[in-house]
Amino acid sequence: MLVLLLLAGALGGFVAGLVGVGGGIIFGPVLFFVFQAAGITDPVLTPLTLGSSLLCTFAASASGAVAQARQGAIDRRTALIVGSVAAVAVVLVGRFVTTAPWYDKESFQLTLGVLLVIVVVRMVRRTDRGDTLSTTDARRGLGALAATGLGAGTIASLAGVGGGVIMVPAFSGLIRLPLRVAAGTSTAAIVLITGVGVATYTVLGWGAAVPEGALGYVDWRGAAALALPAIVTARLGVATAHRIDVRKVRLSFAAFAALVAVRLLWNALT
Repeated sequence: MLVLLLLAGALGGFVAGLVGVGGGIIFGPVLFFVFQAAGITDPVLTPLTLGSSLLCTFAASASGAVAQARQGAIDRRTALIVGSVAAVAVVLVGRFVTTAPWYDKESFQLTLGVLLVIVVVRMVRRTDRGDTLSTTDARRGLGALAATGLGAGTIASLAGVGGGVIMVPAFSGLIRLPLRVAAGTSTAAIVLITGVGVATYTVLGWGAAVPEGALGYVDWRGAAALALPAIVTARLGVATAHRIDVRKVRLSFAAFAALVAVRLLWNALT
């Protein structure tokens, strides 16, 4: 089991650095299945999965953001505004998730499964036209940035991801940043989003019947096996994204994500 967790963490970190989505789309399902196999049930299972996934995503995105900054691939103003709005959304939606009895493991699996389907479709259909843009083409209106942050923060708190699935396409399409800058800026914003998310789920779960090694709804011990290799491979993903045509890698990851989505949706609907 430990070897599988380490491998999953390495994959999540690499994907986080490669395409700027934070890695939560891998960390979330893995943690959910691990916690469920350990006998953890709702009302603890879902928020514990979300909080712990956000911790893993924070570790991977922080490592990736350092590497992206060295590449000059972060639009700092955009990352700060979007990340700040998203952080507020994380707190509000996190409160809702931990107090709404109907948001259980089936709802979580359905939410994450649908999100993965969206990721797969976007990765398969995505073109490289954004590589022809420059930062001077960007449209950084506060309305567009705030809307992007609101969507990213909501998704982050509901699915335990960083929100990159919202930010990367919004940054490259709506805001018109070059693709590599869109990925780097998304990674930087995810650091702020997930950092606030981890703090939120820690506070909201304080005093709950969580497993040993958890602080609130964040299982530090369980997340460590995923987070530690992710810190290393996130930088490798960033380096790869700046050196090669990532289309084949995106399609390979899309195939993997599709399998996970089918598993989650099958469990949620049967």
